[in-house]
Amino acid sequence: MSLVRLQSDFHAHLLDRPSDIKGQIVAGGISVEHRLNIYHNAYRVRLLDNLKDAFEKTWTYMGDLQFEAAAFKFIEEHPPLERNLRWHGKEFPAWLASCHPLDPEIAELAFIDWQLRRAFDGPDAKPLIAEELARLAPADWETVGFRFVPTLALGALHTNSISIWRALDEDQAPPLSAELPEQQWLLIWRREWQPHFRSIDAVEYFALSQLIQGTWFAALCEALDEQWPDRDCTALAGQYLATWLADALLMEVVR
Repeated sequence: MSLVRLQSDFHAHLLDRPSDIKGQIVAGGISVEHRLNIYHNAYRVRLLDNLKDAFEKTWTYMGDLQFEAAAFKFIEEHPPLERNLRWHGKEFPAWLASCHPLDPEIAELAFIDWQLRRAFDGPDAKPLIAEELARLAPADWETVGFRFVPTLALGALHTNSISIWRALDEDQAPPLSAELPEQQWLLIWRREWQPHFRSIDAVEYFALSQLIQGTWFAALCEALDEQWPDRDCTALAGQYLATWLADALLMEVVR
């Protein structure tokens, strides 16, 4: 039997798929079944430990029994597809959302955990500095856009999951889950070596989304005025820009 076939059979055994691996194991002091079960169990425990590490606050919130039951089921349905275990778990927040529709804070906590981990070891980027903006002439702003740092992530929030996450991070009892009065969005990124996150409202989310898609800043101001005519959106866009600059969210001016 070729090494490739042997590896394929062993992999199939780990995933509970039909396999001829038992016939390829030399009998010894420990039975073949017991030896294979050791690897079968170790494979799942290693993946469980990886999910616990990546989703630490979600694990704490759910508790050992509920998290482990969910994690093992997820492992069965989503075995790793990458050589690097860093990426195993990227579907876990969405999977939790489908499994716990009555407890949406669980999936939101998992999203926060995952995106903070992603931001921590994400690509480096040199942030834009104020002097680069100061060099722009007034006429330049008609066709100016921005690129954001690659660790930026946005997600919808329907519950007080941020308050729950912060309480768990401070080793305090989390508040009871509660639905937000109106939908918010979560902004996650890394500034220098530290991941950060904060909630943002619909206007800032719209502004970020438009610029990420390549909209010019001047066109964004016009779109904001159309969407929220009762607000001074040009001034608001300027405030957002100053905040993004201070938070090291901006990476490059695009013309």
